[in-house]
Amino acid sequence: MTKALVLTLAVMVLSGCATLRGSNAENSFDQGVSLFNQGRFEAAIPYFQSATREDPNFAEAYFYLGRSYVSLSRWRSAIQQLRTAFRLAPQETQGEIMNLLIDATFAAALNDFHLGDRRGPLPEREQFKDAL
Repeated sequence: MTKALVLTLAVMVLSGCATLRGSNAENSFDQGVSLFNQGRFEAAIPYFQSATREDPNFAEAYFYLGRSYVSLSRWRSAIQQLRTAFRLAPQETQGEIMNLLIDATFAAALNDFHLGDRRGPLPEREQFKDAL
């Protein structure tokens, strides 16, 4: 009888810890969403990061973390978060995540292109120039 009582108490304590963790992740997420909705994307990021650390399967927290990075034009940082959100999200929401992921990927590529060497034409352009 004593073993059953100890086992029951252990299950209750572990269940309480799991609930607390989920609640902490949810609280961090809610604070992040509040800041995000105010346009305070930089301030929201630590809350979304905290939510993803507290619950590594919190797809919506990864999505909002990615959205925050996109809003700050931090494309490369957004891509990994959006990929994780896509992997964890239910199928019915993956389309919205994929659209944002594609946008971030193209923006990162364009940004890299614009930051490239502008001192002269690319070799491929020289080939086409001679063909004209």
